[in-house]
Amino acid sequence: MIPASTFASSDTDGLFVPAQTRWTDPPPQSPVDAGLRPLGHVRLFAWDTGGPGEAVVLLHPMTGSHAVWPYQQPVLAAAGYRVIGYSRRGFLGSDPRPADGDADDAGDLRALLDHLGIARTHLIASAAGGFVAREFVARFPERVRTLVMASTIAVAPPSEILAMRNTLPSDATSAAVRELGPAYRANNPAGMHRWIALERQARHGPAPHRGGPRRPFDPATLPPLLCITGDADRYAPPALMRAFVRTLPHAELAVIADGGHALFWEQPEGFNRTILSFLERNRGRSLS
Repeated sequence: MIPASTFASSDTDGLFVPAQTRWTDPPPQSPVDAGLRPLGHVRLFAWDTGGPGEAVVLLHPMTGSHAVWPYQQPVLAAAGYRVIGYSRRGFLGSDPRPADGDADDAGDLRALLDHLGIARTHLIASAAGGFVAREFVARFPERVRTLVMASTIAVAPPSEILAMRNTLPSDATSAAVRELGPAYRANNPAGMHRWIALERQARHGPAPHRGGPRRPFDPATLPPLLCITGDADRYAPPALMRAFVRTLPHAELAVIADGGHALFWEQPEGFNRTILSFLERNRGRSLS
């Protein structure tokens, strides 16, 4: 675990988190209730640690599924949270998306929370999961305690997101090169190959629709927000994230050294510690 004394912050650049340089296999997982959840209009695969703690829902990236959170699940559960991971339509274990690739992912998330009896939750979203979180917060702000947006341009104004589409890394390169930072690929090849195996099994059926967000953040309903990225992220580099965060009221920013786009996987110690600090500061928060 990275000692707290190694963290530094500044008013302009946000929290700086040093790089993790040694890795282990994923730790033993907390027991879960896992399986297909029939939501009427769709079946989504989800696992749930249960318990009386505040809920935390993990929203996976385009290269992931419910299975990509083994470094986060036991840590969050040990801290007293009820942790839920699920696959959106078209991802591992869940029903496929419609033929055109479009689906109401935010509506599906609300149906899942209703099915699990969860009134309000913390959301932790990575990359493409951030677009689901953004739409969910816009439509159902009363259901969200806090929001973590990791490695995602979904925090940008809608017009800027559309303008950036052609500047993102090309699909011609491999997913591992696009998503994993060079330091991680060089220093943890076993972890890289484990990530590749999860990425290859993640998606099935029609590809998700890649349209822009339907609406901007509403400052009046925005929950406490943490944005976190890696300084080797080719999609959401720190300079972009800093510019976006400055436009959002009360948003916090953290940057993890040597982290690429799959930050939760490459730098789990710093990622988990930063998120737990944020969640603890907002535990028990009531709607204003």
